[in-house]
Amino acid sequence: MNGLRMFIRPDQKGPVENAIFYSQRSSGPMYRWQYEEHVGRWHVARVGTSDLSSHELCTASWHSVPQGLKRQLSEHYVE
Repeated sequence: MNGLRMFIRPDQKGPVENAIFYSQRSSGPMYRWQYEEHVGRWHVARVGTSDLSSHELCTASWHSVPQGLKRQLSEHYVE
């Protein structure tokens, strides 16, 4: 997924499965990803960049992204 960047809030605690991730491709819109256990899928919502400060997020390594989220990201960002 060319140009895809993943972010997390640096103050997040707990297991990575409970983490909230943010994604942005190139200069496109930013999306918030949160796992919803009762449906067994990651919920995605578009967020305005004005809702987030650049100091609130830090880059997440691709290795820290859960497999289920990686699958949904590949469906969401169709090449």
